[in-house]
Amino acid sequence: MSEYLHKSFGPVIPKDFNKDYGEQGFLLESGKTLPALTIRYETYGTLNAAGDNAVWVCSPLTADAHAAGWYTENDKKPGWWDELIGPGKAIDTDRFFVVCSNILGGCKGSTGPATINPRTGKPYGSTFPTITIGDMVHAQKELADGLGIKEFYSVIGGSMGGFQAMKWAIYYPEQVKRIIVIASSPRFSSQALGFEVVARDVITQDPNFHGGDYYDEGKTRPDIGLANARKLAHITYLSAVGMEKKFKRAQDQENRSHAVTYSTPYDLNLPIESYLRYQGTKFVDRFDANSYLHIAHATDAFDLETEYGSIENAFKGIKAEVLNVNLSTDWLFPPHESRRITSALLNTGKTVTSLELDTQFGHDGFLIEVGELGKAVGRFLDSKIIPQNGTQAVPVFHDQNDFQRISKLVKEGSHVLDLGCGSGDLLDYLIRKKNVTGFGIEKNIKGILDCLEKDVQVIQRDLDESGLTDIKDGSFDYAIINRTIQEIRDPVALLNELLRVAKQVIVTFPNFGHWSARGSLMLHGRMPISKELPYEWYDTPNIRVLTLKDFYTLCNKEGFKIENLHFQNEHKISKFLTAIGLPNFGAEHVIATISKLDERRETRDERG
Repeated sequence: MSEYLHKSFGPVIPKDFNKDYGEQGFLLESGKTLPALTIRYETYGTLNAAGDNAVWVCSPLTADAHAAGWYTENDKKPGWWDELIGPGKAIDTDRFFVVCSNILGGCKGSTGPATINPRTGKPYGSTFPTITIGDMVHAQKELADGLGIKEFYSVIGGSMGGFQAMKWAIYYPEQVKRIIVIASSPRFSSQALGFEVVARDVITQDPNFHGGDYYDEGKTRPDIGLANARKLAHITYLSAVGMEKKFKRAQDQENRSHAVTYSTPYDLNLPIESYLRYQGTKFVDRFDANSYLHIAHATDAFDLETEYGSIENAFKGIKAEVLNVNLSTDWLFPPHESRRITSALLNTGKTVTSLELDTQFGHDGFLIEVGELGKAVGRFLDSKIIPQNGTQAVPVFHDQNDFQRISKLVKEGSHVLDLGCGSGDLLDYLIRKKNVTGFGIEKNIKGILDCLEKDVQVIQRDLDESGLTDIKDGSFDYAIINRTIQEIRDPVALLNELLRVAKQVIVTFPNFGHWSARGSLMLHGRMPISKELPYEWYDTPNIRVLTLKDFYTLCNKEGFKIENLHFQNEHKISKFLTAIGLPNFGAEHVIATISKLDERRETRDERG
């Protein structure tokens, strides 16, 4: 048995759900009907008595129901997401009843163009109606009802599966408690649609396509068109950096990734040529051209913004918590498109955590690099078994005194934004002590995973790059920037943005004007190292040298009103200097609450 299978879920048996709808038919969103449904599916784990421990895995474009396990010991590889699904894995089958089905319109056992139409006794072929992502979801819901599922602990989908997961949450808000959307977006970009148009054309213009009716015995199928469509699509699943690394311009046969399936007089004898031809040939052996066209059409037509008027409108009624994962080198669903999902959810007051996985594999990264993805998925699903090693630690230099002081400045039940939230400790404290709502922003993946462990809502973002422009005015009662302002490239712009999205901003920072810092520079000629300033000069995230006096000057210049000001001092000398009116010498750490000056009052003061 292959070493892959030893680590796998184990042997599985595919099953079929069949339902006859009679004259009424299964209603599609186009208004057309199908007389019957067959849905091929696999299950892993056991449905509990309440029927509420189901995790539904939505398959990507050309994948199938075989997400985990193996059929026979001769299988070379297990299911396509086997590393994530199984006992003690991220999607833990000791806890969850996991289901994956072939999509409506496919060619792996579910009703599609190649299946027999009960009304005619012949394959549907060109008569198979166009379908939508919504139709796929409604068909899956029929299967779910047949399995006795009452509530979905989570619905998970990558790529086109992400489209399905979002539709699950929109259509069945009372039953879907969580969704995980991976490498997806609210719609295809125009660039991605361009590739889709070409792929569709090369299939339909194949002389053997016959308008979609090529199933009769003796007819040649449009294999060339389908293979070329797959080659084109496969390029979009990869990344530029990954392709450069995998396909070096070598002339020797040893560097070829796969056997050459054919050659032309114009070949350059490059590995990329044989690789793409191999992928095209392999795809023809397992997929149907009509199914590809129908599924691609449903994917291309998916557009939440157009369908609902805005992405925010699409998500207005959902009740599910959301984990949104994008991939750094994905240009089929680029990160900036994926983040639109997060922004819309935030601005409709939904619970969402988002993160970006760094991968060289492009869109295919969610099928290949499942390590960090598994940790994120596992923690979102409360699978506490996920290991924590393998990521860089987030340095934290605060204690409970910090939290207590900040907590006193925050009103009960407030809505809070915590920038540079690290592992989510402060937000977790405020949630428990002051019953606040809100989320954190953090750029380090270790911090994101730790927030997930604590059930703290967090968005992965680099404040120097992404900013807060997608967050609505006045969204928060408080924004907190705790020991982070000195790390920001443009702190003035950030503070102004924070005072746009929040009524008040709580800022804490180490005072570089403190007597010990000055003394270290004067006596030793070195940058100071202390509890408040714990870094060597060459290893510090602090790019600003901020003193209390600088902060006063900034507030005066920018029109910020200082509502509260507290000094944290541990050394006796610090306390003495602060007590005698020299806080810029004495304050080791500053905690300030600022707001925007009332413009009307400011105008009256100027007139007076």
